[in-house]
Amino acid sequence: MTSGRSVLRGIGVVALFGALCACTPAEVRGEHRIIGWSVAGDVLHLWIDTCNGDPASEVVETDDDVTVTIVSTRRNPGDACQDVVEVALSEPLGDRTLVDGATGREPAPMEG
Repeated sequence: MTSGRSVLRGIGVVALFGALCACTPAEVRGEHRIIGWSVAGDVLHLWIDTCNGDPASEVVETDDDVTVTIVSTRRNPGDACQDVVEVALSEPLGDRTLVDGATGREPAPMEG
């Protein structure tokens, strides 16, 4: 009987571990890179690879660049869904460089 109880205990441990892993949140909130952008006057349009992630932006403008950091919730809907964030600048982007606060690099503009 002892070995039967050990097997049941082992199955219980495996089931508990599986249940705990299944409860791990698939959604993670944090900084996300800008995957594309465009500008219209003093408004930036930024594409983020989250889906309905309630994105929020932090903007730091200087004479030389504009740094935008996006915080959003990562959901896994596939490539078909992205969040678009509009950021109003104090003045047009002009010759200033857009910097992605999550990567520290200049993101690629969207074509078209």
